[in-house]
Amino acid sequence: MIQDHETLKLCLELAKISKAAYAGPINHRQYTLKGEPFTDQKIIHGSHHRGYCRVFWNDTYAAIAFRGTRESVDWSIANFKAFPVPLRDCDLEKPVRVHRGFQRTLDYGDKTTRLRSLDAIFSHLEEHGLLEKRIVITGHSMGGALALLFAVKFRARYQRRCDQALDAIVTFAAPSVGLRSFKRLYGDLAPKTLRFVNDTDIVPFTPPAFYHHVGEEIWLRGEIGRKNPGWPRRFAAAVRNRFQNAISDHAITQYICKIEERIAHSALQQQNNS
Repeated sequence: MIQDHETLKLCLELAKISKAAYAGPINHRQYTLKGEPFTDQKIIHGSHHRGYCRVFWNDTYAAIAFRGTRESVDWSIANFKAFPVPLRDCDLEKPVRVHRGFQRTLDYGDKTTRLRSLDAIFSHLEEHGLLEKRIVITGHSMGGALALLFAVKFRARYQRRCDQALDAIVTFAAPSVGLRSFKRLYGDLAPKTLRFVNDTDIVPFTPPAFYHHVGEEIWLRGEIGRKNPGWPRRFAAAVRNRFQNAISDHAITQYICKIEERIAHSALQQQNNS
């Protein structure tokens, strides 16, 4: 899948959208999905009433983008609260345990709608007719973790529309968000999910124990995107590099640059094969 040139281009657009989730006021028309500029956006607020999720849309697509860690409160509320707790907002027969802090972040209060932030996203999707569009979910770092959690809660709320309209979940530098029970529950969302990991980026190694990643992992190392070689091999490569680039490799700008390189490499291959 990842060797497909058009898929790479889509992932680049989503990486840029994930970067935009960190920004203040932006012109949404600068961003595209499948080459089609967005015509509108809505911001959902989080800590200190700052935007932590943006919903973009055009005539065809709706993109839900979660931002990563930007403020110190994100660490105290989300990142450091790794104790597993039962997954909420889903009708489950057996408990499924997920990262306490990440789930708590979806409970921020949106200052515009006065709703819980998760409910504010659902409200925007319904109010603006976005459930009738093709939907993608994305995010960088903590935003990637939120994207995965949101995808499961979205499916629980809109099962039929999720099956029909959810095109992809693409994350960048995401930590894992749930125990093995969450991975089982994630189920048929996994084939729709791509998780990009840039070289020795340290964040996808967290939390370090008992948590499981979901979806297909693409390792951005070398000239092409590689499928997941396994946690031990990636960790060994990071150790050999003494984690010198572990922090810089985490930046969303680095993910954008690496995917642009993959696209250029793919285009050259297509040209050579024609």
